[in-house]
Amino acid sequence: MEDQFVPISPSIVTNLEKLKLRFSDNELLVIRYLGNNEEIPIAAFVYINVLIDEKRLNQQIIRKISEDLDKNTGPLDVTVIDSIYSMGAVHVIPLMEPAINLISDAGILIFVEGHSKAYGIPLPGFVTRPVDEPMLELNVRGPREGFTEDLQKNLGMVYRRMKSANLKAKSYVIGRQSQTKVILLYLDNKVNPDVLTEVKERIEKIDLDVLVDSAQVEEWIQDNTFSPFPQILNTERPDRIITALNRGKITILIDGTPIALVAPSTFFEMMHPSEDLYERFYFANFLRVMRLITMFVSLFGPSLYIALTTFHLEMIPTPLMLAFLSTKAGIPFPTFVEALLMEVSFEVLREASLRLPRTVGQSVSIVGALIIGEAAVQSGIVSRPMVIVVAMTGIASFSIPSFSTGIAFRILRFPLMFLAASTGVFGISLGFILILLHLSSLQFCGVPFFEPINSTSFRNTVKKFILLPVQLRSMSNHKKTIKSLNQGNYHLDIDVEEYDKH
Repeated sequence: MEDQFVPISPSIVTNLEKLKLRFSDNELLVIRYLGNNEEIPIAAFVYINVLIDEKRLNQQIIRKISEDLDKNTGPLDVTVIDSIYSMGAVHVIPLMEPAINLISDAGILIFVEGHSKAYGIPLPGFVTRPVDEPMLELNVRGPREGFTEDLQKNLGMVYRRMKSANLKAKSYVIGRQSQTKVILLYLDNKVNPDVLTEVKERIEKIDLDVLVDSAQVEEWIQDNTFSPFPQILNTERPDRIITALNRGKITILIDGTPIALVAPSTFFEMMHPSEDLYERFYFANFLRVMRLITMFVSLFGPSLYIALTTFHLEMIPTPLMLAFLSTKAGIPFPTFVEALLMEVSFEVLREASLRLPRTVGQSVSIVGALIIGEAAVQSGIVSRPMVIVVAMTGIASFSIPSFSTGIAFRILRFPLMFLAASTGVFGISLGFILILLHLSSLQFCGVPFFEPINSTSFRNTVKKFILLPVQLRSMSNHKKTIKSLNQGNYHLDIDVEEYDKH
């Protein structure tokens, strides 16, 4: 940082000496001179060869400057500068530190003898992954594009879908060493200004040496770091970003990662994937009810089985109770230990399948689960109903759209099993109340995480759970726009209640 406020020298040699000192022992730095005399050259090009497109540099930039020098009879430095400005996006840099940052950011730095400014041209030439289908958020119907690690491609996919002048973008550079670009996107006529101001302040306070992934930004700006539940939605789908922006959300895109952040987010937004918008509303509502059921199964399945078979046998129908007791005969461990063994084995298999190559990962996890489950039953370590309960719990957990939220349920499943083994249904009820209290206490920049349960309007609560037909959703968005404009700097002579009647 010693060159942060050092100005560019009119001497090319002086500037190159400073650059060589900063990039010492870096053989990738390339310096090319324009002119026959290297002691006093007309201009010098500085870049890192693995970051820029050298073919374009040779064919478009250096070749054009050379041709202009051959044609003109005026001052050489003026001819070079005129040629540089004719190439499009040119950054005029008066200080040394921004010049160094441009070189590290896939740019070409041009020094002209006698001019105390450097000229930078972005010319990235590194290989990036092509736009492909999302890996985590798969849809049966809907767009197939997913974000990549290239920030410019991601911004292009968003702006191609949201053709509005109200879409604003604010850029940041985070990471003292990585100098990672971060873009904040929002719709000016939809976003809450108080939330926007708070998010900007939190991003500006991020202090990291290296920013690698969006998870670091998520952990830095969220309100409750120690909560198992993610308070910020992460997605790799541009269409989901467009929907979130239209709802007044703020999107954070980070260079080098295909995962974008959406804030503020609520618990039920994480339970509703973008696929709901691409199906008929009655089928989408059916899926939402099924997801809520599977959410409770994934969280309370083993706990309820432990509580009922340990403390509350009278709550089980007699034929089913006799079947459970017959399979339980000869098992040396209590039900809680059975469930713990099977759940840990299931989690280990799931983690192992992620680390194995794709060609064998899925087959190994399925075959391994079948072999281990059958071997455990045959050896008398666990009972067959326990294998069924754990398998149903695992399948139900896969139906949760948000992977991060699913991880929270997987973690909370174990303390609930312990409570069920200690005090039965009373312990499960106590754990459920504690989870509800915790969810109700979470918020992001003043927005409750458990909204719309925290909402005072029953109508708004129902709208968050039930997906309305597209015509009614459009009318609801118009009313929200009118209300936000009336509260902001614009005042419309339209009453929302009158609009609702019509």
